[in-house]
Amino acid sequence: MITLKHPMIKELSLAIVLGLLIGFGLTGTYYYIKQNEIRQQGSPAIIVPTAAPEDNNSSNQISPSPTPQASSSLPEIKINSPQNNDIISTSKTTIKGQTDPNSLVIITTPLKNYHLSADIQGIFYQEITLESGFNSINITAINNNDQENHLELSLTYSTAKLE
Repeated sequence: MITLKHPMIKELSLAIVLGLLIGFGLTGTYYYIKQNEIRQQGSPAIIVPTAAPEDNNSSNQISPSPTPQASSSLPEIKINSPQNNDIISTSKTTIKGQTDPNSLVIITTPLKNYHLSADIQGIFYQEITLESGFNSINITAINNNDQENHLELSLTYSTAKLE
């Protein structure tokens, strides 16, 4: 009986080691691919907010031209600020963007979910709170025809001074 258990322990140990090697290999490959995608998107900008969000009379207001949407098309999501991979120096920032008019917009952050509606021109903005470090922000737009589209925005909240 003792000789039967001994070969099973070797097989079990070999299976565990091979499983770990395969797992680490797949994880490393995924991480390498993800990092290359981020590098290809360009260098991040550093954003230093100076004031609260602009009001409706601001000269920086988005003035979109209305475009007709087909009833079966997905709502387009365009983020005007902040840009993907930006480094933010404060814990609060405002996401400003545009989608189909009167669409429901859901912004999911690591800390909270925000539900809002785009106006009749499709413009939306929401102040969000960032977690220290990397933040993956998911934005979902659902238009009046119940078509939905998703967008991922990566932001980093850091108070480190770059010189």
